[in-house]
Amino acid sequence: MEPGPKPLILRQWKNHLPHDVVLNILARLQVKSLLRFRCVCKLWDSSITSSNFISTHFNIINNNDDNGHAYLIRTCIQYNSPKIPITCKVLCSDRTFDSLFEYSVPSVFDLIMSDMVGSCNGLVCLAQRGKLSTAFDAIYLWNPSIRKFKRLPDSCSNGKDFWFSTGFGYQSNTNDYKVVKLLDTPVVAEVYTLSSDLWRKVGISLRPKVVVSHIEPFPFPLVFSGALHWFAYHSEGEREFVDPMMILSFDVDNEKFGEMALPAGDKLFEHNLFVFKGNMAFISCGYVENDDGLQPDSQCFIWVMRDYGVDESWNKLFSIWFENAFIIFLGSEYLSGKKNFLWLH
Repeated sequence: MEPGPKPLILRQWKNHLPHDVVLNILARLQVKSLLRFRCVCKLWDSSITSSNFISTHFNIINNNDDNGHAYLIRTCIQYNSPKIPITCKVLCSDRTFDSLFEYSVPSVFDLIMSDMVGSCNGLVCLAQRGKLSTAFDAIYLWNPSIRKFKRLPDSCSNGKDFWFSTGFGYQSNTNDYKVVKLLDTPVVAEVYTLSSDLWRKVGISLRPKVVVSHIEPFPFPLVFSGALHWFAYHSEGEREFVDPMMILSFDVDNEKFGEMALPAGDKLFEHNLFVFKGNMAFISCGYVENDDGLQPDSQCFIWVMRDYGVDESWNKLFSIWFENAFIIFLGSEYLSGKKNFLWLH
């Protein structure tokens, strides 16, 4: 007599993969596939959405040289007719810009009144101004890949119509994210931590008697070497420094503020910080006013800080003069990890 078929449970066990092997496979898939596989079962859904899996998935994708950076592009179209409203969209492209596709933005977010604060590991921080206000009255975190959108709770400064600057950073030692608001004037700091979903006030302590008297709300701070960097002005009591402008840094891990000097001279009316070949760089564009009433030629200077945090290590790389030209530097963004998103507009 021939043996009958094996019980169903034994046939399933023969083809079964251990859960850790399944997670290892899933961690190598793209986000769109993972979103679909969350529907397979509750175990897969809880595993894919866990912080450990998200961190593992990011590290694997980030170390894969076949994956390039992604760029988010905000585009606004204004028609000649006042009856047709301005249309704003968010487009996405890889670094080749061979193709573009549109990202759907939640309807509660007004792109016309918005600005990009920063991006870390594919998570985008956005700030939205009130319709009758110059200040940002709402801050959002957005993950375009999984279509998650979160408005941050209001801080103590919400509803007050004054300028402040917002920064967004990643805390590597705890795998957490922070939003920093610097309020003017005198400058005070508020820090939001994603894991706690709370705002806290953080003191700004520099040299004795030295205070930050003013913060430039734009451009948004540069993220480099685990810190945020703003253009700021400082003073010592009632005494102003000969060159009061400096770089104010905020270490995202230990929440300590620091100061760095800018290179001497060559500070024109357009300036920005960016990353050049792995070093922090300073660009200044514009022209030096003269007394003859004539428009001088525009100039552009680029400096690089060879040794981060050492003021004496600034080194001028380029000095460029432009005849009959007006220069506006629109900014530059460095993405340290692959599959991050850059916001262009």
